[in-house]
Amino acid sequence: MTSTDGMRRRTVLAAALAGTAALALPALRPAQAAAAPSASGLLTLQEPQAAQLIYAPDGSCLQVPAHLGVLLTVGAAGVPAGAAVTFTYDERLYSAAPRAFLTGGGRLIPVESRPAAAQAPHGRQLELLLPELAPGSYVVHAGGLTPTRFPADLVADPLPTAVRVAEPGRAVTALTLSKPAAKAGLPWGVQLGAGWQQATWRDQYYAWHPAIVTVHSIGPGEIPAGSGIRVTLDRRVFASVAITAAADPAGQQVNGSDQRTTTAGRPVATWTAHTAVPAGSRITLTCGAEVRSLTGPLDEVEAPLVEFLPGGSGGPQRSTGQESLTRMDDVYSAATLTRYGPS
Repeated sequence: MTSTDGMRRRTVLAAALAGTAALALPALRPAQAAAAPSASGLLTLQEPQAAQLIYAPDGSCLQVPAHLGVLLTVGAAGVPAGAAVTFTYDERLYSAAPRAFLTGGGRLIPVESRPAAAQAPHGRQLELLLPELAPGSYVVHAGGLTPTRFPADLVADPLPTAVRVAEPGRAVTALTLSKPAAKAGLPWGVQLGAGWQQATWRDQYYAWHPAIVTVHSIGPGEIPAGSGIRVTLDRRVFASVAITAAADPAGQQVNGSDQRTTTAGRPVATWTAHTAVPAGSRITLTCGAEVRSLTGPLDEVEAPLVEFLPGGSGGPQRSTGQESLTRMDDVYSAATLTRYGPS
């Protein structure tokens, strides 16, 4: 057995008064707009251009900025050295850049950075000490989101992402850049597996097709009813394909329906679940294929494909990397016989 695998702008705007820095950075939705007093003026948060939703195992959701960065607009009098921009973030979500820097006016300006642990578990802080800045606009590059891949894609109790700006002799401004998002139901996911069988001819050529397909509901939510599995085979080797049975580990039949069609001449079988598949459950589908009468080598054989088809309504789908299966080692010609060997 083998298995494989806009939004409107959100910025923080501040009046660019003489000798002060105004900030613009990804933040929150306008429906949740917030303001913080600042020596630089009123800070207004608007909906982001780039944000990502982080889900927890209980289905709660946090919207976070796509990167640790800030746009600094410096007023006419400039900003003296010593201003500090401090990011607070969850180390499970973000990684600090190896070197922080500013870009502005066609220049790249290195920035001294001092990482530190925050008090909360998984909390980190990164303080950037800014040099003297002339009037103009600058982009601070401090880090970015770390890709969260299965099985670590769900993050329990993620910490808020925040930024604090301190200018010499002026008040400190602190803003929370992340916010809770609407709960959309429990996350769910699927892992497919397959037991492959050879369709052979001339005792040396063969094409693979799945004899069984396994569907594992990984949770924590259930696979929605109306989801399905589609099997597509090569039209030169196979006349038809069907999913003939669906059973749970106890051998009980699972309620669903099978449909047989063709796509660009390729035989296709689709099985659709009529009920939701609970977390932790496994379904085994039995597949059958009708093989054509073949007498010799072929110019081409299209690889078999097994795909999961999400359906119905439910929580957010997790990406496991095992939502589809294929294999590329069919033997149908002299070249593929040399490469992969006889059956």
